[in-house]
Amino acid sequence: MKFSRSYLAALLFVSAAAFSQITITNSNLPGNGDTLRYSNAQLSSIGNYTQTGTNFVWNYSTLVPISQGVRAFKNAISTPYAFFFLAFNEYGEKIADTLGAGPLTITQYYNYYKKQPSPQAFIVDGSGMTFSSIPVPSYFSDKDELYMLPMTYPKYDSTTFKFSTPTSTLLPFTYTKAGYRVTKVDGYGTVTTPFGTSTCLRLITTQYSQDSIKTSIFPIGFKNYQRSYQWMTSTTKIPFLEVTGSLVGTNFTPTTVRYRDNYLSTGINTNVPAETDMVIYPNPVNEKLNLRLKSGAVYSYEIYNMEGKLVGSSVKQELNSTQPFITVDKLPQGLYNVSLKENGTPIIFKFIKQ
Repeated sequence: MKFSRSYLAALLFVSAAAFSQITITNSNLPGNGDTLRYSNAQLSSIGNYTQTGTNFVWNYSTLVPISQGVRAFKNAISTPYAFFFLAFNEYGEKIADTLGAGPLTITQYYNYYKKQPSPQAFIVDGSGMTFSSIPVPSYFSDKDELYMLPMTYPKYDSTTFKFSTPTSTLLPFTYTKAGYRVTKVDGYGTVTTPFGTSTCLRLITTQYSQDSIKTSIFPIGFKNYQRSYQWMTSTTKIPFLEVTGSLVGTNFTPTTVRYRDNYLSTGINTNVPAETDMVIYPNPVNEKLNLRLKSGAVYSYEIYNMEGKLVGSSVKQELNSTQPFITVDKLPQGLYNVSLKENGTPIIFKFIKQ
């Protein structure tokens, strides 16, 4: 059989593209000013996340988003703990406004990351917190290398870490953790989520840590084994997709699935009422989907499944001061759209039926 030159050239191009892979460096990881949105997905929608290979195609396009969040990274000098974290290429990320309760409450909790040039790595350097209005820095005496770089396929790394809060009277407790991290890049290819499709590296990183909390009353020690399956790309700064959870022996239990995403304006993350004109909650929902609507307006609703089939509707009715709701307990579990209409103008929200 004879082949034309153009056919052979195309064949060689496709073959080369099929086996190409990316390399992740510090320039592909978050830095000053990066604000990165992600969606948390329903655990049951992830399917098989352990499969891997070379030139592999991971398809998670059916992930069901249930809430959203944002990871925001600032240069350390722009954070409340700038005095304690002044290193070049150091970035702070607020983890929580408040942690703990009662006399153990801390506020303004930040993690600090550093882009280490030699050996090249993206590391956790420490944390900052406020207790009784006093800023309290805490450091890794042995830095935790989240990623040893450059990262490509195949790659295997094992690194150690050690962290402790101050042993002074600044805090009413001391928290320490020490152990090691094992990271293996075990595949490459393309990954698809509701956000889109991208070329990626797939890695598994496992933290094996012995933690302890000491108070004036008693100490508590425990093993803290955590695993994360991650799909890393050269453009999204944070994992394109990650499945995280706890490890007991060889048994991994996933607790969180999240993926890089755009802002969703369809009712996601409305677990509590918000001060807006129209809101649905809770989301996900079991029995009653509560509606916050414009007082005195006349509405009708229609519910559609993801195949576009009408599965519930109402005639127009005037909504008074009594809080309206839609009973959805007979709907099968899954993702739905509810279309609320005022004078013929639809407003569509997305909700999860548990």
